[in-house]
Amino acid sequence: MKVAILSNLFKKESDFKEVEDDLMEVGNAVKDALEKAGHQTVFFDVNETTFEQLRNSDVEFAFNVCERFNGSSLFEPHIASMLELLNIPYTGSGPLTLATCINKVRVKEILMHHGILTPNYQVFYSRNKKLDPELKFPLIVKPVCMDNSIGITNEAVVHNEEDLKSRISYILRTYDQPALVEEFIDGKEITVGVLGNGRTATVLPPAEVVFKDWPTDDKIYSYEAKWLKDTDAWTGVSVMCPADLQKYQEYRIKRIALQVYSILGCRDYGRIDFRLSKEGVPYVLELNPNPGISPELSIEEQPDFIPLSASKSGMSYDELILKIFNEALDRNNLTIKIMPIPKTISTENGKVKVAPEVTVQVEQSKPKERTKIDPDIVL
Repeated sequence: MKVAILSNLFKKESDFKEVEDDLMEVGNAVKDALEKAGHQTVFFDVNETTFEQLRNSDVEFAFNVCERFNGSSLFEPHIASMLELLNIPYTGSGPLTLATCINKVRVKEILMHHGILTPNYQVFYSRNKKLDPELKFPLIVKPVCMDNSIGITNEAVVHNEEDLKSRISYILRTYDQPALVEEFIDGKEITVGVLGNGRTATVLPPAEVVFKDWPTDDKIYSYEAKWLKDTDAWTGVSVMCPADLQKYQEYRIKRIALQVYSILGCRDYGRIDFRLSKEGVPYVLELNPNPGISPELSIEEQPDFIPLSASKSGMSYDELILKIFNEALDRNNLTIKIMPIPKTISTENGKVKVAPEVTVQVEQSKPKERTKIDPDIVL
């Protein structure tokens, strides 16, 4: 099958070089995995010319790992929209889910409507807005629409109104968008990966961010902790999988993860981030559709959660990529059929015509009856 890999090649230096280097690794890793499986791939560095390039190409499918357009994550939903307009089937979530989930406030509104616990919050468009008296310190301040923990630094947690106003001003000034202020849940940070679609969607082993020798009292998986190797925050965390949870906690978290995945329309793969209160109650922070799936290149790097959790369930990195790819094929009612090797044919002059080893044919298949894989946790 001829597969387009939609990614980015970041050629200019930016303030988030660490994130962009990671995003480039993903595209190359996916390309390598698909080619080893026998697929033909074409790499697209997504920019203003990509629409016409795709329209004039003969690609049959797209593996979409593009998270930026012109350097902004706010345009990520438009990449999926472009594929929809071109009628090219693709991996991952659609434009509506991507657009919804990049806005943390919209996600919280939807979760609350469905009775799913998420930290109490308030949105600030100005530092002078009065704090809701029902919100209790400590609070954490985030940009409404950013990913990869951009804007969530070690100073994001505040304990008084003076620091709150200062942090709100920083978000408004730096990112030119509203500030989301949440009650800070001071407990374990758990993240859960989900693979698949519908009734067969399954949950990977939960992972836990373990804070060790943390430089402050407020333990958060900040931008420094994720990306900046020369900081105390980066050396002060590790990721443990499976997470240290009681059985009932694990069951509850997995069940909620599947609910959130379904409610927000996530497809093929996704990641749900939780915070547990000191009493062990799980609060959903956000859903990441099309989350990071970088291979772990060395033990000195913070791993992406889904590849780590997949490896703990016995799945290699290449198997994970093919799992996502096959889930997307199945969702689009497509199958890859390997045709049998034709017999050699004798010609009149006695020579033998050598047939090709295999022929790959894409076929439209009828929707299949799905069965549950894990009846304990599948909705």
